[in-house]
Amino acid sequence: MKHNLLFLFITIACFSYSSYAQMNSYGMRIGANYSTLSADNIPEEFEESRIGVAVGFFAEIPLNENLSLQPELQYSAQGNKQENFRINYLQAPIIFKYELNRLLNIQLGPQVGVKIWEWEDRSNYKTFDFAAVAGIGVNITKNVFVDLRYAHGLSNVIEEENFASIKDGNNRNIQLSIGYKI
Repeated sequence: MKHNLLFLFITIACFSYSSYAQMNSYGMRIGANYSTLSADNIPEEFEESRIGVAVGFFAEIPLNENLSLQPELQYSAQGNKQENFRINYLQAPIIFKYELNRLLNIQLGPQVGVKIWEWEDRSNYKTFDFAAVAGIGVNITKNVFVDLRYAHGLSNVIEEENFASIKDGNNRNIQLSIGYKI
């Protein structure tokens, strides 16, 4: 009897998972970043924000009726407008997306970035960047959506010995993107 109940439970769990697994969606996002490298001692003439591109792929995995997990892989051009403060990353956000209704959703999650380029490769910046991401999304159609996100850097990305006056700095950016679900 216990084995039958266990078998029934496992069967129901597998069918429940497979029904959600069939609803997984995949897609791509493209957008613009308005970013800044925020630090106490950056000279005023170098503080101007940078507008860069963000391009990525995602998988949306439903966890229940309103909540889904959205792991992503994206390229993101960040830093400041001044060349010495430009950094580009390969980022992996893990977004928890909560559907408020069919039109709107809110997004929250961690993000890790790996530096893939800096101006003239002077090694002024650390390899890894960690951030917290929050955003809102609007579903335009079943497949097309728009996201507005804010990423706040949690880690110091400055290699202290390579900048004379700048000791601590973190990335901050606002990202507006449009996406398509397959």
